[in-house]
Amino acid sequence: MDWVLKRHILTAVAAVFSMLIVFGCWILTNELLNRQHLGLMNTVHTVSVMEPPEAELGAEPAKVTLSTQEIANILKVWQSSQTQHYHDPYDGQLTMEEAIKAANSGLSHFCESGVLPKELLESDFTQTNAFLFDVQAPIVVPPEGLPASNPAYSFWSVSVSNRGVSILLTLNAYTGQIWWAEIRLITQTLDFNSTNILDLLEEYEAYLGLSDSGSLNSNSDYATKSYENNHIGIIVYKKTGESGHYELLNFSLNQNVS
Repeated sequence: MDWVLKRHILTAVAAVFSMLIVFGCWILTNELLNRQHLGLMNTVHTVSVMEPPEAELGAEPAKVTLSTQEIANILKVWQSSQTQHYHDPYDGQLTMEEAIKAANSGLSHFCESGVLPKELLESDFTQTNAFLFDVQAPIVVPPEGLPASNPAYSFWSVSVSNRGVSILLTLNAYTGQIWWAEIRLITQTLDFNSTNILDLLEEYEAYLGLSDSGSLNSNSDYATKSYENNHIGIIVYKKTGESGHYELLNFSLNQNVS
């Protein structure tokens, strides 16, 4: 009888120890999992709040300029070129992200200055495209130490559109300036009736940094102004249509405008 009682006691004690071991393992396992979870959370938190290096904060491409003669040379090649080839950015050229940012910044500049309808900034564009092309023939094997092509001879074509508005902006890939712009409206709620051609030309002139008092020709829908003895010039044109027809506004840099 005593032996049976002792056996039951030993069995009960063994069961208790087994439960304690299992419970202890469970606590230890959960503690390890919690520590791993906290470590992972701390790592993720550190990554998410990590600030970029100081050089990356507010990083924008440095502003560069071209002389009037350089602009004229580029326009001559651009306007006479029969071929264009697409490529990745060369050294010194805007990336796609920078080109889209420069296009948006330029459009905002003209809208906020009042020469373009501010409603353009409120448009909900559903499509954005950007591609980079060069108007020079590609050099398969460039001379040692020289780039494959002059970075100022490439252009970013950036377009945004929706069902009522289509905007195509061509930017010099080196300076980031808009050298050609076309805005089409196919909507009843937006028009160019209040757009003043001369005001737009003057604002575009300032945007490009042109200040020479060249010859000016204009009417209500068309204006041209030349610079540096007609080496380059600005053309601004608008077409306002009847209800149900598209409206067009174009402003650009051109060569040999008189």
